[in-house]
Amino acid sequence: MGALLTVVVPIYNVERYLPECLDSVRDQTYRDLEVVLVDDGSFDGSGAVAAAYAATDPRFRLIRQANRGLGAARNVGIAAGTGDYLAFVDSDDVLPRYAFEVLVGALERTGSDFASGNVALMTSRGLRQSPLHRGTHRTTRLAISLARQRNLVYDRLACNKVFRRSFWDKHDLRFPEGVRYEDIPVTVPASALADSVDVLDLPVYYWRQREAGSEQSISQRQTELGNLVDRFAAVDRASRSLAALGDPKIKDLYDGTALQSDLRMFLDLLPDVDDTYRERFADLAADFLSRVDSRVIDRLAPRLRVAWRLATHRALPEVVAVVAASRAGAVPSVARRGLGRYLDLPLLDANHPAVPREAYRLATGVRTELHEVRWEAGGLHLRGLAYDATRGANRPWEAPKLIWLREHGGRRRVLPLPVRPRRVAQTPSSVPYGWAGFEVVLQASRLRDRDGWKSGDWSVNVAVLRMDGISRRTLGTGESRPVLPASWVAPGVRVVTYLAGGQLRLRVEHPRAWVTAVRIDGADLVVSGEVDRPRATALLRLRRVAGVDGFCCPVELSGAGWSARIPVADLAAAGPLDGQRTLVGEAGTSWRVLLDDDEGEPSEVPVLPGFTDLRHPVAGGVELTARPADDDVLWLRLLPVGPVVDHAELTGTTLRLGGDLPEHGDWRDLRILLRARDPGDPTVLPPPDVVLPVEVTGRRWTVGVDLGSDGPVDGDWQPLYACPDVQPVDLPFTVSARQELPRDVTVAGRRLETLPDRDREVLRLGPAFGRR
Repeated sequence: MGALLTVVVPIYNVERYLPECLDSVRDQTYRDLEVVLVDDGSFDGSGAVAAAYAATDPRFRLIRQANRGLGAARNVGIAAGTGDYLAFVDSDDVLPRYAFEVLVGALERTGSDFASGNVALMTSRGLRQSPLHRGTHRTTRLAISLARQRNLVYDRLACNKVFRRSFWDKHDLRFPEGVRYEDIPVTVPASALADSVDVLDLPVYYWRQREAGSEQSISQRQTELGNLVDRFAAVDRASRSLAALGDPKIKDLYDGTALQSDLRMFLDLLPDVDDTYRERFADLAADFLSRVDSRVIDRLAPRLRVAWRLATHRALPEVVAVVAASRAGAVPSVARRGLGRYLDLPLLDANHPAVPREAYRLATGVRTELHEVRWEAGGLHLRGLAYDATRGANRPWEAPKLIWLREHGGRRRVLPLPVRPRRVAQTPSSVPYGWAGFEVVLQASRLRDRDGWKSGDWSVNVAVLRMDGISRRTLGTGESRPVLPASWVAPGVRVVTYLAGGQLRLRVEHPRAWVTAVRIDGADLVVSGEVDRPRATALLRLRRVAGVDGFCCPVELSGAGWSARIPVADLAAAGPLDGQRTLVGEAGTSWRVLLDDDEGEPSEVPVLPGFTDLRHPVAGGVELTARPADDDVLWLRLLPVGPVVDHAELTGTTLRLGGDLPEHGDWRDLRILLRARDPGDPTVLPPPDVVLPVEVTGRRWTVGVDLGSDGPVDGDWQPLYACPDVQPVDLPFTVSARQELPRDVTVAGRRLETLPDRDREVLRLGPAFGRR
């Protein structure tokens, strides 16, 4: 790498947030930047702040202009930029240090037209996944096209991307001026115009969410009439741009996406706004829908299908009634008409010309969700739910009936698995699914062929009984993010669980290399291991995201053994800076370890059972850890020096967590606390943090979480730790501790679920099931 990246930062009255933003740009591990600051007529102290950065860092340049809006400020910055790549940062948001390193690194590797990274929402309580990017950035995929990943049209933010400047200029991309929602008319056509795009699952952008008591951002002021007008204008402009490309399928894809997301938020506001707002909405919606293929509306979910059909005919009172009965928090029931099932919404039986009964029909098919994947005593345990999307599963005999594995390629063997039905918690839904749960156990030995352990992939399939027969589908994760572990099942043989297109897969593999030990030798981290056969050459690679190298190190080979030295100072320089605050929920600095074979093909290197973790302090209150990830691949991380949970145990009504105290630092005032997950609504006040009493014996600490009525209230809780000089940060869990955690139990009349989130855990407390 080394190509120049132009970063455009438009600035307008953000004195409060600007230093944090510009610090995050200045401190990027990718150093070849020119930062164009465009002060768009600020009348607070923002201009002075920007001038100070330009005066102290030659990479920063300040342009001042009268106020013309965000789109115009970005266009001015683009014109002034000279880089090979182009990026945008809004002046109240923040970047993790590695953001441009991985985005530019992907483009250098693939030659794609632009790269797009995952996004986290940032509040004073920490970070959480952006719902807009949860599906689009679930996994890393390099050099793909909109045709191969259609949900890219949901990724409409400009600031989580790095564009190739030649691509930008070739298509004469330009932000609209004088309006809001400038990103949509640029990013949506760009996705369609690009020959290929790189999508990274790692968060590269922290999108600030203004909270109660502070000025709200444009996207949070949805009830303003100007916001309504500008959002419809932006969506319509993007739709017309796609129509001009001559591919109606892509236009239809985007139109459906807009009706499900960008415009739906205004649809859901209709019961709460005045008549002027409603009338303007009706005008704008009818105009936009006149250019939308009716088949696009027919493919929407029933509640949206009915509402948008009515909006097409300007039936405003009916639209308001349907929205009020079906928006978030209002779950309509299911009505039976003959053998069909329909969403019970207003006008269902009115024979309205815009919405015949068929518009209310519920979609058929099987819904699945995967809650837990774990290895125990040589068996793979799977727990989740599966049910008929229209009928649900309200009785034991409606539980999943069949689950089986199917081999891909080879002999295509099929392995049926015994199914154990189980009840699950019912969240708001139009259909009851309390008996949709299942548990299955696969003994790993069943994957062994009569000729031995053969490499291969397997899908997991499920069938449920419906009124018109049996429906089948492959097992998907749904909205959950379970731990996906691996296991050595025989010498030189592993079974790995992974996702392909959101579906669970198993892979039997024979690793070509593995790690036996890590240690510190002077200023180096030494990684050593073995290979399946002697090699002439090898190269060790460290990657933050799949397919993008961060570091490459030479490997010393000796027969079947190998070792590599990684300078600790190089790793530390790519991590958090001395005194830099770590945010709750931050992905942090981490690398997975790969080893090249003789042909230069890299493969991830797992650790052998019994591997000993390493923790080594580096400068600035940071420590380097080397431990296996959930799938046993060696994982290097830079974390704040602090406690790590290495043991978890349920004793009576108490969940006990414990670990060793770090050798360095003063931990006499250690606090372990639980913080309620961010509710995602600035108007909702979350419960206060729960401080847990810490017991310290020598260098060992333990805490107990009371699961009874005196414990935390129902909800999702993040375990954190803090000290007088340390702001609360995530409490990490080792792999062994995560395996010991109870994933779904009922204790003292309450239900406890533990939900994985990277190397952290979330505790979900709720009411237990009643007797049946």
